[in-house]
Amino acid sequence: MIKKSKPHIKDRVLIEDSAERNRKKYVTLGDIEEYIMGKMKARWGSGNNEIDDVRMDASTNSLQTLTYEHHEIHSGSSFHVSNVQNVDTTTFKWMVTTPDSTKYAHMLFNVECTGEMLLLVTEGADRTGGDALVEINRNRVGTPTAATVVVTGTPTGGTTDGATTILTTRVGSTGVGSKTLSGGGSRGSNEYVLKPNTKYIVSVTTYADVNVSLELDWYEHTDKH
Repeated sequence: MIKKSKPHIKDRVLIEDSAERNRKKYVTLGDIEEYIMGKMKARWGSGNNEIDDVRMDASTNSLQTLTYEHHEIHSGSSFHVSNVQNVDTTTFKWMVTTPDSTKYAHMLFNVECTGEMLLLVTEGADRTGGDALVEINRNRVGTPTAATVVVTGTPTGGTTDGATTILTTRVGSTGVGSKTLSGGGSRGSNEYVLKPNTKYIVSVTTYADVNVSLELDWYEHTDKH
């Protein structure tokens, strides 16, 4: 129990040990602050002793943190796929297949084009086949964990790209060679948590002979609760 000190004893408090009623002493507020700061720890794992000091930047006294998606890179759960295609007044498709799992993919769809394009991302496809792309773990130290999401190009079989359109946009101008960007941006406003055991189609239609670049960035995460 902490009691306020007597008025003539400035900046000190009286400490009483509840287990030893006769054990009392005055300590300064600075002593208490130093004690509390010395006990500030953060847990980085679930095992015994997997804790460390919480530290601040020495120059600014600010607490240094990482965004969650940056943390996922360090933990080996962040992945990337890139692919470039020449698309001449036609439609090119990629397929993203999620596993039947509670480890969900938090994905950004990034597509760039050197001209005009129509982009659609649809959910619930039944397509099959296609050319397998390489899913790259962004943590290259040691033996990287394999992604559970599978990405393919030019899927062929099946009858539908899916009934639910989750992203659609048309950008650029035919005959203008400037690079245009669709999707991407900040993760907070453009991230999709994909449904498990589901196929998504990324479809790009162009109106001239242009190059299209696909970049998929995602991390795989199991909800804590």
